[in-house]
Amino acid sequence: MFIIIRRSQLLFILIAAVLVVLLLLFVIIPRAVLSSSGSLPIFKGDPNKKAVAFCINVAWGNEYIPSILDTLKTHDVKATFFFVGTWVQENPDLGRTIAEAGHEIANHGYSHVHPKKLSKSSIQKLITDNEAVLLKEFGRASKVFSPPYGEFNSKIVDAAAEIGYKTVMWTLDTIDWQNPDAATFLGRIVPKLENGALILMHPTEVTAKNLGTLIAEIKSRGYDIITVSEIL
Repeated sequence: MFIIIRRSQLLFILIAAVLVVLLLLFVIIPRAVLSSSGSLPIFKGDPNKKAVAFCINVAWGNEYIPSILDTLKTHDVKATFFFVGTWVQENPDLGRTIAEAGHEIANHGYSHVHPKKLSKSSIQKLITDNEAVLLKEFGRASKVFSPPYGEFNSKIVDAAAEIGYKTVMWTLDTIDWQNPDAATFLGRIVPKLENGALILMHPTEVTAKNLGTLIAEIKSRGYDIITVSEIL
């Protein structure tokens, strides 16, 4: 039996094949490329958990942190705060307020530099210097590292892995630093929710004003909100 493929069908098949190749080359493979040690940056938590985690990077935005903490407390949610060490040194009391509320303490580097420009030893120093600050001020620090500027490559992932750290990226990004309106802020997250999603945000006005609504929308869809270490 012969199968006859029309020219239009053949063209469709070729276009589909090209799209698959482009998807592999520019999306899937770059996200899953193995480093020399086999370490992977983490873009999502356990897909079997009906839960998401909030990743809150802290290097500025002091004025919005109290409101964010109040909202998290009201909704009985624990988030993971990724701290820059210099911020902690300049704001120890506010940092301790976050820690004392029971939120996860995580590493965003001692300073907000471009890790791709650093040597492996300098990347490790970026992490360990901050770890020392977090332990000194808060008495605890999880072994998860969110690179400044969201930069990663095999050198960064390997450097972190060699000192016991998992490099954590994100699944969904609020892009709240662009000061979007409420609909845009929520639209970047709510329709795209999935098991294990890591949701990136910062202490910004739009996050402070809309975090309660976001939490309610997430919970109404049956998701728990847990920390990064709990979701991995």
